[in-house]
Amino acid sequence: MHTKQTQALWELQRQGLPDIAESAARHWSEGRRYEPDEALHIPRSIETLIEQCNWEIERVSAPA
Repeated sequence: MHTKQTQALWELQRQGLPDIAESAARHWSEGRRYEPDEALHIPRSIETLIEQCNWEIERVSAPA
């Protein structure tokens, strides 16, 4: 797991959002983007971390 992913998961747990953290971890471990439901009201700083993680996933899984 990448550093940004670990940080995002830790922040989600810290904010009391363990279900979201679990779902995000599952997506990233499968090499897929995680798109949280807009109704979840995730803090903007965590949304930014999630986007960075998604970018890392796309970069790693992109064909060379």
